[in-house]
Amino acid sequence: MSTHDNPLPGQVDQKFLAHAQLPRNLGVLSDATGQATEVGQCGDSVDVFIKVEGDTITKMKANPHGCLYTVVCASALGDLVQGRSLEQALQLEPEDVEKELGGLPEDHKHCARLAVNTLGEAIADHYRRKGVRT
Repeated sequence: MSTHDNPLPGQVDQKFLAHAQLPRNLGVLSDATGQATEVGQCGDSVDVFIKVEGDTITKMKANPHGCLYTVVCASALGDLVQGRSLEQALQLEPEDVEKELGGLPEDHKHCARLAVNTLGEAIADHYRRKGVRT
């Protein structure tokens, strides 16, 4: 079994465990106003669906395909982004997801980057659908 397959090498924070045991914000939004799919450097992928009302992300769902860290990062991202303006959401960094989870092992920090990058693409899709150039 590779390190990539080992779900919890070393110590993880209780915040991480909460998302691992009961992931939130997972699924598909049929009424999404923006969506995107990205594939990470490790081959994991994340589909992100957002619903925007006015300038606020009212709902975000993710459909991650990959290791536990990718699932947990997508779950935490949903908690971070819902209720934020599009501008605030675009300012999120992978480090914000890491902080929300109490940290990530060095070899899984790319999972937070994958989630945040996919959110950025979903926001860009939202703007394209509205006819706004980004």
